[in-house]
Amino acid sequence: MVAEGAPSLFTRGVGPSKLLWPTIPLGRRFAGRQHWRSELNRYEREFCNAAAAKRGVPLALASENRLEHEPAPPADALRFEALLVDLATKVLRKQVGPQTQLIDAFNINRALRFIDAVWQATGIELDVNSFYLWPTVPALAGAMADGSFRAIPKLIEIKGGTGAGSLVVFAGGVSCFLEMKDFVNALSFEGAVYGMALSAFDRPAAQPAEVADEVAACLSALRASGLVPSYRLVGYSFGGIVALELARALDACGVACDFLGLIDSPQSEHAWPLRAWLSFVAGRFVSGRRAKAPRSAEAACGEPDEPGPGPRPGGWRQRLRRLSFRFRDPRGEDYPTLVPQWVGGYPPAYGRAACQLLRMKGLYRPERFRAPLVFYRTEGGSPVDCDPKRIWDRILPDAEWVDVPGNHQSIMVGRHARALAADLSRRLSQLASTRA
Repeated sequence: MVAEGAPSLFTRGVGPSKLLWPTIPLGRRFAGRQHWRSELNRYEREFCNAAAAKRGVPLALASENRLEHEPAPPADALRFEALLVDLATKVLRKQVGPQTQLIDAFNINRALRFIDAVWQATGIELDVNSFYLWPTVPALAGAMADGSFRAIPKLIEIKGGTGAGSLVVFAGGVSCFLEMKDFVNALSFEGAVYGMALSAFDRPAAQPAEVADEVAACLSALRASGLVPSYRLVGYSFGGIVALELARALDACGVACDFLGLIDSPQSEHAWPLRAWLSFVAGRFVSGRRAKAPRSAEAACGEPDEPGPGPRPGGWRQRLRRLSFRFRDPRGEDYPTLVPQWVGGYPPAYGRAACQLLRMKGLYRPERFRAPLVFYRTEGGSPVDCDPKRIWDRILPDAEWVDVPGNHQSIMVGRHARALAADLSRRLSQLASTRA
């Protein structure tokens, strides 16, 4: 990491807008590590030469002059810094500087594109939450240079606070807290907000980690954190399942949760009641038939570019494969690729985390939870998940159900995220007033 008091060349007046940055096309895969090292060496030469020209120093003396008179970060950090600036500028389509706060600049999709570009260029795969620990390009480059980029804590402060209390949030997917950025930023909660990341168990497919393993890791992290009970827990999507089971485990230990909130948390269809699953499948079949009707009518009118009526090649096979998913074993080697949400093409660590998450979700079987909680259900829902109330109502008899605008994706973005944050902030404020 860049040492305190040792600013980079950027902070000595050589801003990125004054340099002509070399380019590496996004998506380019280098043939070997020697190739990317030579690219980074080229970055450093051009970076230092441009900086020297800016100060009026002869190029032949630039390196010597810098070493003699100016503190400088390690050479590896300079090379990484130049590369990261170029890649971030390409992903964001605007110039990135040393003071740019990456958390503010990236959304989840662009962050993942940036991580993939860095991995392809260097072989280094950054964690999805790296930007909360190293929020600027110089800091992140320093972490890559000294290897500290691997040291990602399980409990990460994602928003500071002045109040005595704290809030622990659990993201969906593979715990990328940028996904919850709009929601967290809109909270008026006075305490600090921490994100609880999923642990990387790296177990074989035949013996995958389960939700109980993740909950045990969360308990250890809370004990080591110094956060004072009682806890306030909020989980989005699969993160809601972890928050729910953590609250259950804390209660078994005699530790109370002041607040538990679940935001549109699904279950795997393996756990849906049979009647709910059959109803969901029938509804999807009917909606699919209705969508095909206009295309069939156009074909009957003789439109030459439209396919004729009848099933598409492989259509029935795809439907049968989709129907059979409920009966698949999450321990199967190919199980993650059969999940509707699977996309593929991930960097290695992200891919392993995605597989672990999907197996964990597939093996989860909830039990009745008799404690107050708030379940936020989106009005738009998800096209691949059953209505949460149909599958959770009997398991969460003491839940307060709150319908909120948006769908499963948009609930964390823009005005929907702000509306959700306003309701949650009000509840947390009332809780604090009651305790006072």
